[in-house]
Amino acid sequence: MAQRPRILMMSIVPKTCGAPAGRGWRGALNRRLARFRRDEDGGLIAFSLFILVAMLLTAGLAIDFMRYESTRSRLQNTMDRAVLAAASLSQTQDAEAVVRDYFEKAGLADYLGPISVDEEKAAGITSYRKVRVTAGATLRPIFLSFIGMEEMPVITSSSAEEGISDLEISMVLDVSGSMAWAAASGNTRIHDLKEAAKDFVYHMQCNPNASRASAKSCEVEHGKVSISIVPYSEQVNAGPLLLSQFNVTNEHSSSYCVDFSEDDYSEVSMGNYVTDPLSALIPAPQDILRRTGHFDPWKSYSSTPSSWTCDVKSGRWIAPLIDSHLAAYTVIDGLVAEGNTSIDVGMKWGTALLDPGLRLPVTTLTATPVAAGSPKTVIDPKLAGRPYNYGQSYNMKAVVLMTDGVNTDQHYLKDQYRSGPSEVWHYRNPDGTPGDPVYSVYNPGTKKYRWVNKNGSTFKTGDFDNVYVGDAETCSYQTVTYYDPWWRLRTRQELVCTPLPVGTPYQLTFPEVWATFTTRWYSRFAWLSNPLLAHGNATKNARLQEICNAAKKQNILVYTIGFEVGKDSEEERVLRSCATTVNHFFLADGLNLSDTFGAIASSLNQLRLTE
Repeated sequence: MAQRPRILMMSIVPKTCGAPAGRGWRGALNRRLARFRRDEDGGLIAFSLFILVAMLLTAGLAIDFMRYESTRSRLQNTMDRAVLAAASLSQTQDAEAVVRDYFEKAGLADYLGPISVDEEKAAGITSYRKVRVTAGATLRPIFLSFIGMEEMPVITSSSAEEGISDLEISMVLDVSGSMAWAAASGNTRIHDLKEAAKDFVYHMQCNPNASRASAKSCEVEHGKVSISIVPYSEQVNAGPLLLSQFNVTNEHSSSYCVDFSEDDYSEVSMGNYVTDPLSALIPAPQDILRRTGHFDPWKSYSSTPSSWTCDVKSGRWIAPLIDSHLAAYTVIDGLVAEGNTSIDVGMKWGTALLDPGLRLPVTTLTATPVAAGSPKTVIDPKLAGRPYNYGQSYNMKAVVLMTDGVNTDQHYLKDQYRSGPSEVWHYRNPDGTPGDPVYSVYNPGTKKYRWVNKNGSTFKTGDFDNVYVGDAETCSYQTVTYYDPWWRLRTRQELVCTPLPVGTPYQLTFPEVWATFTTRWYSRFAWLSNPLLAHGNATKNARLQEICNAAKKQNILVYTIGFEVGKDSEEERVLRSCATTVNHFFLADGLNLSDTFGAIASSLNQLRLTE
């Protein structure tokens, strides 16, 4: 029997509060929230937004600072160029107008602040100029305003000065024998030195903006630049007038060099040796300069002395504080090359001539005529009061030291041979004139005398008890007539002797011996000692370094030139160490020596940024 279909019926019953957990709409909500907590999609968005804001702020700060630095750099660079151009002594336009023109062309005229110009003029020629400029701007920051900075002030200043005012220069020039050798130019070294030195003094004392060959009129004011020329070889001859300003021993007056002690090289000043005409006090022994002995250590025993260790030629005298380039030309043209090399002695004199301790001698020489009756004085009166004090405003002191070689031996006499009676005797005729050129040399061992000719050869063999004072008689054959026998006249030769008056003996002092004989003549006699000593290379290099250090302590600029010396040689090492800095040392040859001196002149005259 067929079955009847069933009808299923469902009923929906809402969940009550008592329904089991996890069922119903609350469970569904909880499950959705749980899934949201576990979902990591988009988790860095907030952090990224924070970083983005920080990056934008940092970039903004950088932009503000870049704008600040760009503005400051433009102002500073424009100012530096403007003051350099305005301060130049070759600038013919008004200094303030030059500065304003630079700023206008740079589009910065609105930022220009005060302009100050200091000048010194004489006869319409500017000898010193200093220009100082201040500029400022105010920037409105873009991003820094977010942290409270509403303005960024930009303030800059710059100053430049150029001047040839109150320069004091010592040119210490090597005139030793090697300066007569050929240079790379094909000329002698002394020739190239003369041309370069004259170029230098022209730039310093006449026209710093033109060559000597241009013959342009001088721009440098008279009395603003003093140049002392110190030629040196084995010694430095100060000359009679300059040396007369010092307390010096007086063994002789034939030459004008001095032997410095080791302590003298530890300081620049020679003021303790200066003669004070207002003082009646006798100077203490340590304040007396030792005059160099007047002797010839070079010629042979048979020669007449002439190669003096202290060269007597007036062309070797120091020329102190010259203020005219034409006068300097005359001194330079008179230089002659011969002798050994004493760089240390030249440097000592060169630095001393820049020291205020020599102010009294300089002032005295401004009123001392170069010769009796001459209206010209040793130093121009315009330079009275120099050398100035160290650190004085608008003053610069510099040494230009040039050499072509190393320090060589500097001879000097042992103390016992500097003065006093010697072992050599001569005589005077009754009329007071000197006797024959025969000398007697005493031997204290035998207590006898050797009679020798002036050239050192033996006059009469043997040793004698007395000084030779001339022959006691003179004999000659004369014709005598007689009769033999009584009616025949005949002649014959007979020796006839006539008594002679003998001379008066006298003992030579050592200065008289050295003026008559070489030191080799004296040393030829076995019983006499060698009268000489010498300072060698090592001693002289150490002394040179001492005086260079002393100069640099006083802020004296030291320029050194190694002329025709080898690269990495001893000469280069010594000169490089002496210079103020390595940039103040120059290697040069005959082809570029003038350029080297020119570079030093430009350095001394150059513009100096002071801020």
